[in-house]
Amino acid sequence: MSAPAAPAVDEAPIELRFARFVAAMKESRTADAEQELALLKARLPAGSLGLMRAQAWFDLRAGRDASAVDLYRAILDRMPGDEEAAINLASIQSRQNKTEDARATLDAAARLQPDSAALRAALAQFTPSARQ
Repeated sequence: MSAPAAPAVDEAPIELRFARFVAAMKESRTADAEQELALLKARLPAGSLGLMRAQAWFDLRAGRDASAVDLYRAILDRMPGDEEAAINLASIQSRQNKTEDARATLDAAARLQPDSAALRAALAQFTPSARQ
């Protein structure tokens, strides 16, 4: 009688997992992205900034706005002025017709990163009446 097989251990480097997650997201392979995200969750601490970003992006794409908003706000609490988090949060706020909130989110980030072309473009896109 042979011993039962040991459970498979995920030995893929974290960087590879993130790369697979990003590729799946960009190619709209939701099930693959969700699987990679689950594997990342098993290997990273819950408060990991990379994991928070990945989960927020997944939630944004999945239409889970409330969860994405919470995560993007948590990222901005830890990293005020973060372009990606501010722009994605503002996009949700704009879609929810919360134009003033979107403007405030982008203005706060732009004050910390005044040279950011991405933030200026987002202000023009999501809050067209915003001062340039």
